[in-house]
Amino acid sequence: MAEGVGMNCVKYLLFFFNFLFWIAGLFLVGVGVWIRVDDNALKILHNLDHLDETVVYAGCYAFIGVGVVALIVGFFGCCGAIKENKCMLGTFFACLFLFLIAEVGVAIFAVVKKPDAEKFLKEGLDKISEKKYQDLDTELQRLVDFFQKDFKCCGMNSTKDWAPEYPESCNCTVGDTCDATTGRWNKPCDEEVINNLNKNIVYIGGGALGVALIMVLGIILSCMLFCHGRGEGERGALFGTTYKQFV
Repeated sequence: MAEGVGMNCVKYLLFFFNFLFWIAGLFLVGVGVWIRVDDNALKILHNLDHLDETVVYAGCYAFIGVGVVALIVGFFGCCGAIKENKCMLGTFFACLFLFLIAEVGVAIFAVVKKPDAEKFLKEGLDKISEKKYQDLDTELQRLVDFFQKDFKCCGMNSTKDWAPEYPESCNCTVGDTCDATTGRWNKPCDEEVINNLNKNIVYIGGGALGVALIMVLGIILSCMLFCHGRGEGERGALFGTTYKQFV
């Protein structure tokens, strides 16, 4: 009796877990499709974050792709849990296990390649400063302005990159990195961008760890339910054989 109640708890907990997973997938697909088809949303993102349309479209398709995968996995998990279907539970387990391995692999790759990524980012930013700000194309000027405003910096590898004609995004009136004498930010952007990236790695790592723990929970619950169903089937077959022999 206690075992049955416990497995019912596992069953409905797994169903609830996958229902939330399914809702998250539906939300991602909805957001991706909305931004892709709504011209107003596209213009807002483009003007607000100075993002190129290609980047926005790529983000939309990534949202839709991840959402579709979450919908499929959530469907197998929900149906497998509520029906205690071993085939669906096995598929759900395999998908989560593969996602977990992929996440661990990406995390290891990110840690190993972090110095290379920082070097690549710094070289890319420094290369922008090889030209004067006025000679950059419109998209690069938007990117430079975005970095300088958001990270409170001026120039890419030096605060004198744009001398003598500094863009307005270098100007400042108050702040720890604001030079009161020149009225401009007194730190180059390559350092600030990399420092900000390193600070955010902690939050990114924490989020990834949380997702991994949720996946592990889903794997454990699906294994418990799968093994319970198999155990019941084996016991049923054994009792049926014994009954036939007795009769």
